[in-house]
Amino acid sequence: MGNLTVSKFSGSSLSDSENVVRAMQIIKSDSSRRFVIISAPGKTSGEIGITDMLYMCHSGSANRENYNDILERVRKRYESIIDALGMNFDLEAEIKPLEKDLISGMSADHIAGRGEYIMAGIIAAYLGWERVDAADIIRFDNDGTLNESETIRLAGDKLRHMAHAVIPGFYGAKQNGETKTFPRKGGDITGGLIARSVNADLLEKWNLKTEIFSADPETVNDPAMIRTLTYSEALALNYAGIKTIHDSVIMLLKDTDMNVRVRSILKPDDEGTLITSEKKTDAAAVCITGRQKFNIIHIEKHGVNKICGIGEKLLGVFTKHKIACEHFLSGIHKLSFVLKTPTFDLRRNEILNDIRQAVSPESITVDDSLSLIAVIGNGMGTVKGKFAKIFSALYGTDINIRMVDQGADDLSIILGVDDKDYHKAVNALYEGVIMKG
Repeated sequence: MGNLTVSKFSGSSLSDSENVVRAMQIIKSDSSRRFVIISAPGKTSGEIGITDMLYMCHSGSANRENYNDILERVRKRYESIIDALGMNFDLEAEIKPLEKDLISGMSADHIAGRGEYIMAGIIAAYLGWERVDAADIIRFDNDGTLNESETIRLAGDKLRHMAHAVIPGFYGAKQNGETKTFPRKGGDITGGLIARSVNADLLEKWNLKTEIFSADPETVNDPAMIRTLTYSEALALNYAGIKTIHDSVIMLLKDTDMNVRVRSILKPDDEGTLITSEKKTDAAAVCITGRQKFNIIHIEKHGVNKICGIGEKLLGVFTKHKIACEHFLSGIHKLSFVLKTPTFDLRRNEILNDIRQAVSPESITVDDSLSLIAVIGNGMGTVKGKFAKIFSALYGTDINIRMVDQGADDLSIILGVDDKDYHKAVNALYEGVIMKG
């Protein structure tokens, strides 16, 4: 049958009847699109998403509250989609079991997953394809951990000899049969698992607006689109705040020959951004991005570089308080840790007291209002002249660079600046590093 494409459609791409019609045209335009992963319709300008409505129905049922009006809104959303597709579909045959599940007290995961299940049924009927229940092929262990190898085996056995199938995303089943959902936005993971199971040539991710830009368009005016990324660069962009595709999908596919293409249903002729396992031979920055509102804790202690185990003790303090350390900087007499401000501020005094008890420092100081800006791309840390270009771009801007961290993975150089200088710094770096190459 030639090339094999697995296509994942997000909730935003199926949010209303007009978008669903676009998605169906996309599926039918290419015969290689044989397996389609469907999300529940997402939020619109006037309505929350189906998944959120179903969680509300479950909560209402559990608390013995009336949820009939919410369920009616769910029904009407599906009815509008069915009408737009001009098809005859027995929606009540899908809604009635949902009503029984709510009355019988089925789990929140089960109820939430019905959004995808019903939508997959509508799409399958429209296309004349088979709906394959994700509960039959996406397997979790009973502790809730995804069992990748069992899932790939089950899905491969089920789908390998099928010409076409529509699979609901977002959920699967535990070994004991209970429904288990992925985290929100986890439908991407279903797409990655199905693509692996059928040895697809390409995984497509279709969103409403999917452009992956070389800088945040809310910070930089009209930034260029990124046309090609490696899986490693995509991970780095995700960390820095520009979302590509779910981290779990990248980890699932990065050691294969499979590519991912991220596209917009509003621009079906635009090939979007290709994420590939192929290694780049050239060194170039692909994106300038960042995040605001961080703190740096500076811990001074004489000869800290010679004290065995002090880092372990300090990281133990952050572990105790369930705070991730974003960056760790060391010197002869000082250790510095970068933490996300909102999380740190919740327990600031307790954390500082625990640090004092753990290592008896000469002093502890906290710098507030830090922004982290990442220059992301292949070879950022090792190619000659990259640091010179970065600092040249900021020369004369009156921006104080408070921190520099070269990523160990050779994919990023991270700068710390004052929050007030964030937008100015990003624009200067975009102009000097991306636009001037």
